Amino acid sequence: RAPGYEPGAGARASSVAGQVWRLAKDANGCREVQLAFEALDDDEDRAALASELRGHIWEAVRCPHANHVVQKCIVSLQPEAVQFIIDELVVHGALRGGVSQAARHRYGCRIVERLIEHCTAPQVQQLIEALMVDAVTLSKHPYGNYVMQHILEHGPADQRQKLTA
Repeated sequence: RAPGYEPGAGARASSVAGQVWRLAKDANGCREVQLAFEALDDDEDRAALASELRGHIWEAVRCPHANHVVQKCIVSLQPEAVQFIIDELVVHGALRGGVSQAARHRYGCRIVERLIEHCTAPQVQQLIEALMVDAVTLSKHPYGNYVMQHILEHGPADQRQKLTA
């Protein structure tokens, strides 16, 4: 059982529904949301909670609490269910300096690392390609270097080979 697990946690899941984003931004609330993800056995129920984060991923990248909720989504859901997170970082992130900006952020780097660890190679291909453009700079960055290490450890073989060539 997860630390902080309590009997009746299923009721907690229903109590956070409809307020995931609001709770995610708060130290205590983010823990409640994470416990709700742990308490749910059904992928559809977890995906429903995660859907409340749509449109807020870039805010979560910069939030000391919400980033943990996004990470919990990534590790708790099937890879296809977190595609919206990748899309917001890569596609919509172009206006914010791209995914490289998230990789250089003290909280954002954690989200990018979880995506590289838990998503399929086709899902993270565009994300990793965007990071490869900035590979040298990211490798020297205090937070970005951890993302680059994750590519070496968890990335698709062809991407790892490009990075070490």
